[in-house]
Amino acid sequence: MKAVLRGMGLIPVLCLLLQSAALAQGMHVDKKNGFQIKPPQGWNQIPVKVEEKWIVGKWQCDKQYEGKEAGIPPHVPLLRVIMFEKNKIKQVASEGGKPIEIKEGEGLEISLTAPYLDYKDYLKRNFSEGGYFVSAEEEGKVGGTAVTMLEVKVEKLTYTGKKRIMTWIFKADFGEMAVEVDSLEDKFDKLKPIFLGAFKSFKLIPRDAGLQGGDEIDTGAKLKINEKDLSPEEIKKRRLEAQEKVFKKSIADLPKDWTNKRTAHYLILNHGKPQFMDKVAAHAEAVRDWLEKNFGDVGSGYVQHGIIRICKDTNEENAFRKSSGDSFSDENREAVLSADSSSGKNFEMEYLGKSLLRQYFSDKNELLYRSLPPWLSIGLAEYIGTAQLKGKALVYEPDQSENERLREGRRQNKFLPVKELFSVSTGDFYKGEDGQYVYAQCTSLVRYLLGPGAKQKKTAKLIRDYIAHLLAVVEEDDKKAEEERKKASSGGARTEEEEEAEFKKRRSQDWDQTQKDLLTGVFAKAFDGWSDGDWATLQKAWETASK
Repeated sequence: MKAVLRGMGLIPVLCLLLQSAALAQGMHVDKKNGFQIKPPQGWNQIPVKVEEKWIVGKWQCDKQYEGKEAGIPPHVPLLRVIMFEKNKIKQVASEGGKPIEIKEGEGLEISLTAPYLDYKDYLKRNFSEGGYFVSAEEEGKVGGTAVTMLEVKVEKLTYTGKKRIMTWIFKADFGEMAVEVDSLEDKFDKLKPIFLGAFKSFKLIPRDAGLQGGDEIDTGAKLKINEKDLSPEEIKKRRLEAQEKVFKKSIADLPKDWTNKRTAHYLILNHGKPQFMDKVAAHAEAVRDWLEKNFGDVGSGYVQHGIIRICKDTNEENAFRKSSGDSFSDENREAVLSADSSSGKNFEMEYLGKSLLRQYFSDKNELLYRSLPPWLSIGLAEYIGTAQLKGKALVYEPDQSENERLREGRRQNKFLPVKELFSVSTGDFYKGEDGQYVYAQCTSLVRYLLGPGAKQKKTAKLIRDYIAHLLAVVEEDDKKAEEERKKASSGGARTEEEEEAEFKKRRSQDWDQTQKDLLTGVFAKAFDGWSDGDWATLQKAWETASK
């Protein structure tokens, strides 16, 4: 069924006058991606992630709406512009051009990397808030441009409430542009006129060829997979170039009311108050100083400078995080905070510390970071996460939750012997029923080793030496794996795609058993010469310090 929207056949002069008036009242013009749109009045532009390949614009409503359903959180509508370029939508090896079906046990790799064919494919592979169906679909034209108008209802198995998604898909010579907005079902009729105003303002415009290209930026694992044959100086040069590209794009993509600031080791993108940004900057640099002081000589990898993004509130943070499925990366270079988090600013600093620790060790050595046993990965993260900056110094004190779990774990006799804790793998750790108590024990043990234990001869450098031994074992294991691969292969040069596939395959294999083997080797090296008396002394010292 064809439908032509009324009011679009105006005389050219009137069209120009209306267009000029709209531009003066907040029209967003994107010459790079070839569109313009006037978002609803008062809606805030949301930055797009550096890794994002599909979403080219986001705006969030300045109000949140309470639904009539019990137990459903308030909802903030989000308007998005999603672009499907023909040159990105390469043919997928499957019947009828549909995405490759994932068989049970094969994982999600294909689903995340195969290009989206169109908006419906994008919705199918991205939407995760409940069961949905297309309730209305109509073909029409807006200003001479062919448009598919969809309404999608979300009604089953939803944890965010019944919703309506409204999408217009504009046909362009380079592909398709989808304009999408969501609303609680019981608020849709009220908000629809506002949505329509924005949708009708959308227009395809000529793309500026001078702004094209340069979007594919490596921010994590892909950057590191081909570094084995590079010198430390070459690795540093490569990572510095990638770092500056990411920084440049992040600044260029900022909405006009955001600011940015470079510190010694970080780029801060700020939408909060300047005072909070200064507090975050000081805390981040203090954490980086602590990392350099304690682990600067561990591993040869150059640690890039990171990005800290401060959103004005949790709603904005959630909107920023809501991106395409293939934009997720656990090697992401950003730490994203809220200036007025409902959880409190102490939580934001805790998250900041943990994020910077993850970035640091990941850059030092990717396999080392992923091989850290629970006692160390949990302990270090909680130790630096709960640190507070007082003056210019970090103060490392347990929080109330940790103290409560320690008391209860001690009362119920839930703790492992310290000697045993050093050998627990990640898989075994999360299988246990007493995880919350052992979690607190890991943190408490690291607090002791970096605090009172640092003054004892036997444990003064235990963590530093343990990590050094772990690195040596990890590098030896990786070297053997590479030699085995070369023997099994034809010996020909591999493409970057093949290197990346090998990297991911190695990470997804039976990691728990691999880690157990690594930890056995590290334990033998790190605690060589330890007697039963040494272990008894450490056990007693930790128990005394944790009370």
